[in-house]
Amino acid sequence: MIKNKYQCIVCGRVFPEGQGVILRVDDDIIPLHSSKCAMKFLRNVIERLEPSIVRGVIKDVKREFHELLEKRLKESSKKI
Repeated sequence: MIKNKYQCIVCGRVFPEGQGVILRVDDDIIPLHSSKCAMKFLRNVIERLEPSIVRGVIKDVKREFHELLEKRLKESSKKI
């Protein structure tokens, strides 16, 4: 079984399907071979966005992750 191959848009490395990070935005596919390349790409995207938009999105995402962590901690704590 031959898998599709992708080329990382950050470093140019070719990698098979099932590895790396593939971002899909609408019909656009963004292949990134590692988490390091993904971070580099996403950092550049965030830096180019309008600061007022980024602040709101970051606030919402932080709140969601905070709620998930609280829920996990509550579920994993011992019940007496």
